[in-house]
Amino acid sequence: MGLVDELWKYVKTIGKTTLTETELQRVVRQPDYNSFHRVVEKLVADGLLVPVKSSGSNGRLPPLFNKYRIIKPKEDFQSYLESIRQLNPALNIAGYLKRPDLFKKHQEIVGGLSRYLWYSPELLEEPMSRKERSFSVWGREKLLDQSSALVREVLKFSGLGEDFLNCYDTPEPFFEYVHDRREQMTVLILENKDTWYTFRKLFQETGKNRVSGTPVDVLLYGEGNKISKRGALEEYKALMLGVKGGQAGPFLYFGDLDREGIRLFFRARAANPGLLIRPFSALYRLMLKLAGDIDLPESPDERDLEAPLAEFASLLGFDAAGVLAAILERGRYIPQEIINYQVVARILG
Repeated sequence: MGLVDELWKYVKTIGKTTLTETELQRVVRQPDYNSFHRVVEKLVADGLLVPVKSSGSNGRLPPLFNKYRIIKPKEDFQSYLESIRQLNPALNIAGYLKRPDLFKKHQEIVGGLSRYLWYSPELLEEPMSRKERSFSVWGREKLLDQSSALVREVLKFSGLGEDFLNCYDTPEPFFEYVHDRREQMTVLILENKDTWYTFRKLFQETGKNRVSGTPVDVLLYGEGNKISKRGALEEYKALMLGVKGGQAGPFLYFGDLDREGIRLFFRARAANPGLLIRPFSALYRLMLKLAGDIDLPESPDERDLEAPLAEFASLLGFDAAGVLAAILERGRYIPQEIINYQVVARILG
């Protein structure tokens, strides 16, 4: 590593560009003062150091100033010009020749694009997933995720739209069980994995899929906050169920009867405004009935956690606000698992 590189490494370490004579000596590592003086004077002559004259002289012969400001050397971009000229014409060659500094910043992205356009342009005619395209162009399946802003900048600089790469995003998959595939499918979202597994097991064992009289075609495990990720259920409807327009049929929600379970329902609904999502009233009614003579567990939620109880109760379609509020105010809750295997077996038809 050269002396200039050492200087800039030191500058980055201490976080300032004005160095004292003593700090310069640490970098130059020249114990002989006269030799050190010659190095400093050479750096000044080359324009890499500028004396801070107001700092005064160090009082030695030959004298040096007490402080110097380090000037970052101008970078030579000549070595990039030939690479720029070899870019595919679809890219902004003229722009990069004027801004070789920008080419240096974009080099990995634009270089991969150029090779792809020279040797595999036909692959852009058919879509690929985001990671497939990323690997196909750059040999790194995560580059489009890790450098998405830079890729957009590169495309924009060359006047190419974000759809130029012809790739599609893939939603993070949900655990699902599709009992029956129809044009209009009713999806039941289950908050907890055990309950999802119980419903799935009984659907498969019995062949029945009417839950309290309602036909259910798909069982979807909500996986906590995953269903409240913006657009997650809408993407699932379009890409996984293959329903491109209109409604997939209603999305029914069934979870714990506690403040967080109610909040989760409303978050999922707000995150997917294009879907009809409503609580599965019959199952919540059954939960309340089964909980009537049980010593309910303490809720993990804080009692001051805000939850729209009245609005949720109105969506259930029966007078549940009072009893629900009473349960939650006592610091109790009804876990979804109260609807166990034997209960589900009884309500399937």
